[in-house]
Amino acid sequence: MMSDTAIPAGPLRSPAAAALARAVLAAGLVLTLAALGGYFNPAFLSPENGLAILRAAAMSGIVAMGATFITLSGRFFSLALGQTAMFAGVLMAVLMAWGLPFGLALAAMLAVIVCLGAVQGAIISMGANPIITTLGAGALLAGLAGLFTGGRNVAIDSAALAWIGNGRILGVPTQTWAFVAAVAVAWWVLNKTRFGRETIFLGANRATAGASGIGVTKVTVLVFVIASLAAAMMGVFEAAQFSKARVAGFGAVDFDVIAAVLIGGTAIQGGRGSPLRTALGAVFIATLQNYMLLLAWSSGVRTLVTGVFIVLIVAGFHVAARRKGA
Repeated sequence: MMSDTAIPAGPLRSPAAAALARAVLAAGLVLTLAALGGYFNPAFLSPENGLAILRAAAMSGIVAMGATFITLSGRFFSLALGQTAMFAGVLMAVLMAWGLPFGLALAAMLAVIVCLGAVQGAIISMGANPIITTLGAGALLAGLAGLFTGGRNVAIDSAALAWIGNGRILGVPTQTWAFVAAVAVAWWVLNKTRFGRETIFLGANRATAGASGIGVTKVTVLVFVIASLAAAMMGVFEAAQFSKARVAGFGAVDFDVIAAVLIGGTAIQGGRGSPLRTALGAVFIATLQNYMLLLAWSSGVRTLVTGVFIVLIVAGFHVAARRKGA
């Protein structure tokens, strides 16, 4: 058994100055985009539009918090998170339609999601490709949701759930508060707990982590469980906001989540990253998408522009990292 001090924390993370520089860059991108948007379209900077941006950022950002754990552990990405969010909402709605009260339906759904995430993590820990495995899991979840609902949305009649989706605390949507809480919890886990250090250590050097006694299977299972629960949280908020569980409309979730993680500067190979920067990445993506919607740009153009930003920012991080290592 290793002691907590046996896992080196400092060398596995970027130096403080580099981390601060990445955070400043991410924040600068958001502020620059906001300034330009406000200059060309004053409605962009209205308080209500700002809250709409934060709500949109929260929906994908909560999932991105979970995805950050996967990427930091060296397991690249999950392509099942959008479908997991959809399935979570559908399963909860179906259970409520069968007569279960909201609390029991929520608990039962979360138990199922934990099992699904654990199975994916266990398969990947045995050497399966994360992309292929999660792509297959996403297809399975989509098929199950279609089987349960016949491809139709499921209405939900619950005052408590409606408040979760549309309530405001101090004028701020509940989703935004949940996003802030998710960022705080993710930061604390990664920086203050043994599991967080193990996750980063595993991503930095899997062979050394295994030789040091870290449970590679345990960490891999847990990061996929965390990501699945984060996706389920989005599914609950989505269903609560519209008082129905939708079986479509989640196709862009995985793209937005991956974009937030990459723009936040998390290393694709693992071992380096921050949930705070992922959160800024989610806000940047939501801000960019919101502004393009105000301009009435088509979905194809919006995807193209977002993709260009991802390539440019990730390439910039890569060049900076190579110069540092030179």
